[in-house]
Amino acid sequence: MVLGGQPSTVAPVQTGNLRVIVKKFKSDEGKANVIMYKDAYTFPDKPDRCFRTIWTTIKNNLVDVTFENVPYGEYAFAAYHDENDNHRLDLNFIGIPKEGVAISNDAKGFIMPRFKDAKVLLNSANKTIVMTLSY
Repeated sequence: MVLGGQPSTVAPVQTGNLRVIVKKFKSDEGKANVIMYKDAYTFPDKPDRCFRTIWTTIKNNLVDVTFENVPYGEYAFAAYHDENDNHRLDLNFIGIPKEGVAISNDAKGFIMPRFKDAKVLLNSANKTIVMTLSY
């Protein structure tokens, strides 16, 4: 049933591909986890509630992954070097990472980086970001 004359149309959601290159791994041992977040609530310390994640192998001290069919919007990224392949980021006794970590825009924070500093805008069919691992 149509009220008021014209049927409503819903615009299709625009999507794109977001390529993430993470460089400066100290070795090709273990795995890399690249994590995509879509809000400040989960970023960066709730990877279990992330938007998407990709586990991958490391080749020549870098990883290159693509998140496909991502709705246009703002996202923040974190990546870490899971050197011992235990599928988690190992921390020391005061919570500082013992494995390499990278954040989009190389965002830093007093305790943790903020979403607003790490966010990137996807508003085209293809976008590439580069992140650098710190140990």
